[in-house]
Amino acid sequence: MDLSEKILDKKEELLDEFENLKLEELALKIKQVSNRENNFIFSIACLAARVSVLNQRIQAIINENTANDNYVKEEKNDTGNIVEKIIKRSKKPTNVPVEWVRVQIKETTEVNGVRFPSGIQIDVTSEDAQKMIEGDKAILLEDLEKDKEKET
Repeated sequence: MDLSEKILDKKEELLDEFENLKLEELALKIKQVSNRENNFIFSIACLAARVSVLNQRIQAIINENTANDNYVKEEKNDTGNIVEKIIKRSKKPTNVPVEWVRVQIKETTEVNGVRFPSGIQIDVTSEDAQKMIEGDKAILLEDLEKDKEKET
């Protein structure tokens, strides 16, 4: 039996030992038990059990607070990672076409975590362009070209 099997077995023993408790109580009980032992394998098993309980609690919260009536609840036997499920649901729909707009940066600014110096031309989504123009950080290049044509 290798280390990971020992840890998984101990985690299951912990969860089975306190299976009659609510998830909130179970999390506290496992935390208390983990503080009593100095065994390395037991400590890791306690952490694994706590993660398992947290995943169950998050799933319960999601199921309680689902506002979409069309939401199809997943089977309880699904033991997938809850964090991955949250990330998948939070992504913007991919079937909506993205409209790109070219702007010229007026002063050094940050767009989606990337810093751009003044004077540079970049393509951004129309939503980001609107924010930058309203914040007086950029100029829409189509507007700039129209102004130049009027001058000549």
